Amino acid sequence: MRRLEFPYAYYKGVYVPAIPIQLHHNDEWFGFWAYLDSGATYSIFSTREALRMGLDLSSAQERLILVGDGTTISASFVKLPARIGDVELLIEIGFAEKLGIGFNLLGRKDVFEEFQVCFSDAKRVLSFHYDDASV
Repeated sequence: MRRLEFPYAYYKGVYVPAIPIQLHHNDEWFGFWAYLDSGATYSIFSTREALRMGLDLSSAQERLILVGDGTTISASFVKLPARIGDVELLIEIGFAEKLGIGFNLLGRKDVFEEFQVCFSDAKRVLSFHYDDASV
């Protein structure tokens, strides 16, 4: 079993489980930071990120997503090649205009299905464990 490790990121005075991730579109890799959220089913990024990549969301699947405060927001979902460390996989990502939390979220769908994820708040480290054959 192989392992990737990422130190927690320092964000607004605290250490948080945010990692660098790359998304692929139009033969180009784009780098982002995303907060790894084990309580989130879906990965949700700001629509600003879709614009930055030149991603056309007009044919994306629209869904209403329940957020932490109990309200719903609309998100446009697409599957994109992604890279976490040196591992490439397909991730379904919803792009939402009203994300409103100041950072992108990396949820369980597609990510936690490929990796065993370990949060170590004591060490401020995220570990991703995986078999080479599965990704």
